[in-house]
Amino acid sequence: MAPAYGTHFGGYPESRSPAPFPREPWKVCVNVHSFKPEELTVKTKDGYVEVSGKHEEQQVEGGIVSKNFTKKIQLPYEVDPITVFASLSPEGLLIIEAPQIPPYQQYGEGSSGSEIPVESQEATCT
Repeated sequence: MAPAYGTHFGGYPESRSPAPFPREPWKVCVNVHSFKPEELTVKTKDGYVEVSGKHEEQQVEGGIVSKNFTKKIQLPYEVDPITVFASLSPEGLLIIEAPQIPPYQQYGEGSSGSEIPVESQEATCT
């Protein structure tokens, strides 16, 4: 899945969508190959995972070139936002994962957000 550079998905639907494969881990991949790990931010808030990146380069002529993006990904209803984690593959894929919980054990929809550390490691997105 390619990132939506310069795109911001707005609005919050009334409910979160069901996961495509119940009881299997939820996984999303975002291509961030032109960003360093320290230039990326991943956080959960209001039933979404928000991925953002910002890269600035100083030009020889004295100007600055800036590249940034923000992508919001809706979490399935069966995913507890507290369990979401992210890893960065050597190929520049940001892999966001979380286990699913049975529907009868769903967690609250609190509006407080939390930042997720990005780990650099061998990881694949299938």
